[in-house]
Amino acid sequence: MDKECLIEINPTRSFIDEAVDITISGLQSNQEIVIRAVTSDYYCINAGISEQGQNSLWESYGIFTADHNGNISLEKDSPVDGTYQACDGMGLFYSMRMKHLNKSKPLKTLSDVSENRSYHICFTVESQGKVLASKECIRRFCDETIESRALVQKSYVARYFTSRKVKKRPTVIVVSGSEGRIEKAQAIAEILAQRGYSALAVCYFGMKGISTDLNQIPLEIIENSIQWLKLQDSVDENHIGIYGRSKGGEYALAAASIFDELSCVIANTPSCYVYEGLKGMIPSRHSSWTYGGQDLPFLKFSCPVMIKMVIKKVLGQKELVRWMYQKIITSARTDKANLEVEKISGPILFLSSAEDSIWPSFLHCETAVKRLHEKKFRYDYKHCTYEKSGHMLTLPYQSISSLKKCNGNVKEWQNACLNSWKETTDFLDMWSKI
Repeated sequence: MDKECLIEINPTRSFIDEAVDITISGLQSNQEIVIRAVTSDYYCINAGISEQGQNSLWESYGIFTADHNGNISLEKDSPVDGTYQACDGMGLFYSMRMKHLNKSKPLKTLSDVSENRSYHICFTVESQGKVLASKECIRRFCDETIESRALVQKSYVARYFTSRKVKKRPTVIVVSGSEGRIEKAQAIAEILAQRGYSALAVCYFGMKGISTDLNQIPLEIIENSIQWLKLQDSVDENHIGIYGRSKGGEYALAAASIFDELSCVIANTPSCYVYEGLKGMIPSRHSSWTYGGQDLPFLKFSCPVMIKMVIKKVLGQKELVRWMYQKIITSARTDKANLEVEKISGPILFLSSAEDSIWPSFLHCETAVKRLHEKKFRYDYKHCTYEKSGHMLTLPYQSISSLKKCNGNVKEWQNACLNSWKETTDFLDMWSKI
């Protein structure tokens, strides 16, 4: 290994929402090299379980030309070719793609599910098939100052994250999208805990002891979460909020419209309506959510629309799920299934994508905002939308399992994730001071 070539990573240990500075020195003037990043313990929040498996191999690379002094700065220099194109110091992080999938089945028991607190990335500099230098960095969702507690009770599965220093903190309940499980929710909960909040990641279906389907999920899961949090020494009971993305955004808005202890809501690519539940992939003829044992009024997946969607799929048409939801909205009475967002007892942040291929999150958010305006909502609310980002507005500098999820607009998607996360943390910081 050529000792003259050096990789500098500053810092070598960083949190996943922090940028790092990577420079290469000791090369020949105008030398062309490959900088490669590889990880095998990465948890990708933008990939489903079947898309990332367990300990699968992720990789990104860029081909660069050194300056006349033999130096390269990822922040200042653009790759000639690679998994990303634009000049971006974090390009090798967010452009990682699956190289080898180690398939695994979804884990059903919370004790078997890793907290995925950190992952390692090995960077190498290569020239003509030879490795000139290598260096490893560690990316963390949270560090050892954050403690966790597993909560497994009858019909309830959650993980709680907070600082080891006991202090009453603003607290956020986190629920994920239509997979309903704990992994994505806890990734967000961990980093919120690292930023000074207490956070409770809640699984609402898909694991042992709770519902197996996205159907008739009790809002009591959130109600029980609130009551448990109010008993904790690390929770400021006057500052309990909720964060939900995608289907979890619908769940969060529904819960906050009923439980006035929730004093802020972050609804990331949500719905403003309650939709019909699913048993597997089949419409259940029941609501997604219940309260007091009763279905919340919901919009049905009508048979004519479903049949047309199948025909369109056979004909090779795309974005059919989004089309289905839009068709349901325009062909049904939406007033009864409208979430009563005006009953929420605190500020609301809406995040959406104008080119959301899963469902019309922009329309959902605009409809909710219009309702708040008409009902003279007394708290602050804000809607941030992103033009070409796709449905996955999650955490900055993370990879995505398929370019279809961001409509091929990788750079726009990454910028949207960076901005939407800043909007999220700014919103929480403001709320915590109220």
